Amino acid sequence: MHDILYYDNGKVWGRRLACDEEIGGILCRAGSLVWFHKNGLISSIEPVFDISVDGIPCKAGMRISFHGNGRLMRCYVPANGLVQGIPVSSDTFLLMHESGTISACRLSNDLFYEGIKCRTGTWIGLYENGCLKRCIMAEDMVREGVLLKAGAWASFHPNGILENYRLTENTTVQGMRCCAGDILLFDENGKVSERIKPL
Repeated sequence: MHDILYYDNGKVWGRRLACDEEIGGILCRAGSLVWFHKNGLISSIEPVFDISVDGIPCKAGMRISFHGNGRLMRCYVPANGLVQGIPVSSDTFLLMHESGTISACRLSNDLFYEGIKCRTGTWIGLYENGCLKRCIMAEDMVREGVLLKAGAWASFHPNGILENYRLTENTTVQGMRCCAGDILLFDENGKVSERIKPL
């Protein structure tokens, strides 16, 4: 790869650092690639030291990515801990929305969130407004007349209503006989809108 790559508009797309260099106020690692968005803002870097970006702790030596508006998009946290009230695991990356709220992460502990208990060690997804989007259940519970089993993946609408779920056992839902493996889709009022049979 060339040491510098350019966009068709002449702006720098990426360049390899010959030595540790401060980019956008962050000391970046020698030999690493620094990428830029077409608008000139940083796209991704590898910092020499642990740093805080938008109040989020980010790990040294691991690539940090930014949205086109300059907000944090992706990083690894240096240690397990709370980020915006969510117990985030350091063993994989954390994803952020352009607005600065958490989009997805792996949980370092069980999390009781909006009446749902989500399992430690698994991924959780959140809408931009902070509402629960999806998680793996940590315990059995009933939503919209469906038994959500511990260990099963469930998705939710922004208003908290169940959006889709793959059944783990034969059951009757809203008067409809369903089989294990069926995927049920629900509208925002909690009514079954579609049943997808396994192939």
